[in-house]
Amino acid sequence: MTREELSRLYCISTSNAHDALNDLYEAVHDYSGNPIDDPAHIKSIKQSFIFKIRQELDLIQTACDEFSELL
Repeated sequence: MTREELSRLYCISTSNAHDALNDLYEAVHDYSGNPIDDPAHIKSIKQSFIFKIRQELDLIQTACDEFSELL
């Protein structure tokens, strides 16, 4: 893996995480644009997005670990 490939993986992961945060904003509002005020529903939404973002963070760490093993 080259530094450029590592950077590309970082770019993909951070872009995906950014997209997930944008989707989160949409998810915490109903179809009329009103904020969801049910704590249990928000907790469920939050947990699904935490999972998505953690996947992207794990990809960054894995890519870095693999790159460092090649040095």
